[in-house]
Amino acid sequence: MSQDLHDLGESLISTAARVVRWAPKGESDLSLSAARILARLSDKGSQRISDLAAAEKSSQPTITNHVKRLESAGLVGRTADPTDARAWMIDLTPRGHQRLAELRSTMGTNVEPYIAQLDEDERAALARGLAVMRRLMTLPAPENDQAR
Repeated sequence: MSQDLHDLGESLISTAARVVRWAPKGESDLSLSAARILARLSDKGSQRISDLAAAEKSSQPTITNHVKRLESAGLVGRTADPTDARAWMIDLTPRGHQRLAELRSTMGTNVEPYIAQLDEDERAALARGLAVMRRLMTLPAPENDQAR
């Protein structure tokens, strides 16, 4: 059973990565990394840079650079962390929420022609699979994983 779970997980990740590569090329001023940061802030709310770095499996300096660019663009803002005066909380601005919604809409438009090639049963199966993926994202993370 463990190998079945591993194979399913491997297939899920590799398939999701291929679908993400259908994202528009050159049509966005945001990198996929920056878009992931916006999405994470939208999904999880305010976060420290260190928490973003851990969740994105990236270095703190890399995330800091992304946040600086996003802040310059008016897409994120910083507020003092109420529990640690040395740290900042990063959150989406209204403009950041709008930009993320626009990006998701563009991505949906780009994927639509692929989905249109599926028959009705395949589209229904895809919708059921997406519902399962959303549920998967709500499950508690294993003790050794803080990616979500």
